[in-house]
Amino acid sequence: MRVLMISKACLVGAYQRKLEAIAAHDGVELVVVVPPAWRDERGELKLERAHTAGYRLVVEPVAFGGNFHMHFYPRLGRAFARFRPDVVHIDEEPYNLATWHALWLARRAGARALFFTWQNINRRYPFPFDLGERWTLRRVDYAIAGTDGAAAVWRTKGYHGPLAVIPQFGVDPDIFSPGAARPAGAFRVGYAVGWCRRRASICCCAPSPGLRATGGLRCAAAARRRGTSNGWRRRWASRTG
Repeated sequence: MRVLMISKACLVGAYQRKLEAIAAHDGVELVVVVPPAWRDERGELKLERAHTAGYRLVVEPVAFGGNFHMHFYPRLGRAFARFRPDVVHIDEEPYNLATWHALWLARRAGARALFFTWQNINRRYPFPFDLGERWTLRRVDYAIAGTDGAAAVWRTKGYHGPLAVIPQFGVDPDIFSPGAARPAGAFRVGYAVGWCRRRASICCCAPSPGLRATGGLRCAAAARRRGTSNGWRRRWASRTG
């Protein structure tokens, strides 16, 4: 089975472990298309080639790079012609131009296609995004949602096809695991984020009865303000229990 994945998120080297895991399955031939870099309000992220065994990582130029909704890969059709995929994994929201373009190419090539979504708020989008969203939901073959809340949004919006709830990249236990010695006291949670008003960071540290029973919860968050090139600022800290 030939799988073509389109993902700007896979610029990040740590995320490429997932690609190696997919490619390790018998009978799977994987090609992943990424842009050379991605620049937005948080700065520029360049391609990291950290985990590239077992599959092909193909760099394609991106039009309107940095624009979440309007970017796309103008030469993506060549990748379809060369690889002739059976399945196209579009690692984008269904209301983005990159999704519409890749889905159109997949249908023209006779390939099955899916999208990925984190969107857990039922929003109404202006034209042409609302039109493209409806077109995608009617024609895509499969969907992956990062959370149950995101899955519920797309069911409400009229997507009735097969859907799985799978966090986009999950957590790699080989990298993120507790050490042998753990400090006594409150359970500690750290949260670092590119600061913007849309992120409800405070929800990360909502009090939990279970955590209170084990000694409480201690939280700290740091964020980089929009437009700053370096330095993290501690925004708030709280303790419960």
